[in-house]
Amino acid sequence: MTVLVDIGNTRVKWATLAEGRLVRRGSAMHRDSLDAAIAAFAATLPAQPRIVAANVAGERVAERLRALVATRPGASLELVATSAERFGVRCAYADPSRLGVDRWVAVLAAYHRAGGAACAIDAGTAVTFDAVDAAGTHLGGLIFPGVGLLATALDRNTSDIGNTVAAPAAAPGIELLGRNTDAAVGHAAWLALSAALDRAVATVERALGTKPVVYLTGGDAEALVRWLETRVELRADLVLEGLALFADAQGC
Repeated sequence: MTVLVDIGNTRVKWATLAEGRLVRRGSAMHRDSLDAAIAAFAATLPAQPRIVAANVAGERVAERLRALVATRPGASLELVATSAERFGVRCAYADPSRLGVDRWVAVLAAYHRAGGAACAIDAGTAVTFDAVDAAGTHLGGLIFPGVGLLATALDRNTSDIGNTVAAPAAAPGIELLGRNTDAAVGHAAWLALSAALDRAVATVERALGTKPVVYLTGGDAEALVRWLETRVELRADLVLEGLALFADAQGC
């Protein structure tokens, strides 16, 4: 049985791949509770699992995953890495190892799901944007601090703003202008991200002469979609869908 695992900066997500479908999904926060997250994941594993994982949380988390697999007879682990070319997509980076594997896997999933030009937005602790053309050429991408990081930067680097909460509800019309500090910071953070992403998609569209399919995933996707003017398709498990390509290639 194949288990796909997406280990982000804050959260780990997993699902079992069964006849091409993602089933038995689960997730856990690992940033401040790695032991609990690993235990929650371990409790869901089938006998003799074949684990295919994308990890951007660092070597400490990778080592814990290897240790878990070592305790399971018949289990195996593949930590996917970014490469110069895979599944018909060519990486834009001269040094592919510098492209986060979550971004790479999301691009692969977006390209194969769209069947052509596509953009992948992953809204988590960081917000990433990547584009690929109809020929499978990865055009490059952007990395933004997420809403929480933007608000934290103001808290840490100013004397009077303090800790704020970025409300996810989109503000229509003149309500965009906050009437308290929480709203002023929160609306600005969402506006900065959404406007930048709208422009990025428009730039790709002009360059390609066609509308790319835009996929949105990540923990903040449901909030971000309310602020975007670009039409997007929500794909909660885009990275897991990309990992399924690797599993299928292995005949899992």
